[in-house]
Amino acid sequence: MEASHCELLLRIERGEKIEPPGPSIRLGWPRSNDTRRSVVGKSPPPFAKAGAKNGSELRFVSVSQRDMEMHYSNTEETLDLPMRWSPAVKNVGEQELLQHFQTSATRALAIMGHTPSKLGDALIRIALASNTASAGALLKSLLAFSSLHRHDVHSQAVELKVDAIKALGVASGSTHIGKREAIQHVATGMLLCSFETHQSTCTSGDWRWYLGSVKQMIEVTGIDKIQNRCDDLAILLDWVYYNDVHDRFAKQYWHRKLSPRNPPTPPASGVRPPAPIITENSSPGMVLTHLLSEVIDAIPAAPPPEAPAGDLQKYNEFIKIIDWRIRSVAITDQDNDGQGCPLILELYRLAVLIYLDRACRTQLHSKAKSQKQVERAFELIPQVKTCDRQFSIFIIGCEARNDEQRALILDLIARTERGGSSRVFNHTPLLMQALWAQEDLAVGEKTDYNERLTSVISVCGIMPTFI
Repeated sequence: MEASHCELLLRIERGEKIEPPGPSIRLGWPRSNDTRRSVVGKSPPPFAKAGAKNGSELRFVSVSQRDMEMHYSNTEETLDLPMRWSPAVKNVGEQELLQHFQTSATRALAIMGHTPSKLGDALIRIALASNTASAGALLKSLLAFSSLHRHDVHSQAVELKVDAIKALGVASGSTHIGKREAIQHVATGMLLCSFETHQSTCTSGDWRWYLGSVKQMIEVTGIDKIQNRCDDLAILLDWVYYNDVHDRFAKQYWHRKLSPRNPPTPPASGVRPPAPIITENSSPGMVLTHLLSEVIDAIPAAPPPEAPAGDLQKYNEFIKIIDWRIRSVAITDQDNDGQGCPLILELYRLAVLIYLDRACRTQLHSKAKSQKQVERAFELIPQVKTCDRQFSIFIIGCEARNDEQRALILDLIARTERGGSSRVFNHTPLLMQALWAQEDLAVGEKTDYNERLTSVISVCGIMPTFI
């Protein structure tokens, strides 16, 4: 008869040895030739497919069901980014917003070849040059951008933006728009465009319309043809040009069907702002932007593979000349373009070179030399504190092939977003991660660079910005 729990406890307290009832338990592993005590399953069949990978070559990839569907072109997803709203922010005075714009918000304006602070000073001078309706619209848009930069999206920022649009509508109804008013119109449109691209959410699609209206105003009024233009007008036109070049980059890969959120093409979308006059004294940033514009034009101009050999040779020679011109841009320690250090310009140059090499479907360099460009870019990234050039981060980030390189890119984005000069990195990291998933799924397959960019960028509900 088994002892009760109480008896067992008493015996344990007296220090007696307790033997378990029944036969003792023995543990042991079955012998390889003993089938009585083991579960025997069928051995996996040998790989019948020629060229199949062995276990040491297999690896795990982090992908989702959507990534798989995109890889096999079975879905048409839409990437929508919600708008961040700050309802508890108190309104501040216009003088305080103007001061914040001058000291802080200007750093978030996207321009190349000039410091953002110089652009901000020019915008303030243009806004205070007169008491016209167009000047009032510019001032309201300036305050709206400052409020957005200070507190994110909230009621005061939206109200100031609406006031700027209303004032711009009143100014546009004037029977005569002079050169000064036209310049104020252009500056207002660019600030409204910057208001949208600063957050770049699913409600920010109007930025292309503002940019298109700005280009239309420049073409109609001819302010780009003014002889001996002042410095404020020159920096304003360069601002428009920089944004237009990166708009064209995104537009060639963003293919969405028309919908209520994707209205027809914005006005003057085919019109280009005047290109800067490149001289020996031009800043390297503006020279590189101009060369990126030529690269973007060269991509659709590529002849098909079955084209005559003479056409292919001419195109290849043209691409080699562009490549040489990009490499020949001199960047010194004094060149910082207001972004902190010349390393930012070097990263931008490398991004343009990598994009040219990948997108033009021509064998510019050997694989080893092309890879050396990529490795150089990843060597520079840890040396850069921040980088708000989203084009550079996107193009270089697409080349990340391992977790270490991808972590470097994501860490740079995190460092940049903590700075006051950064526009929100909404689309860029998500698009890179989607491209990384497609790259992992296509290991060993030959894929087209431009088609891969198109398949991922076209997922966005609105056209993303890479300024």
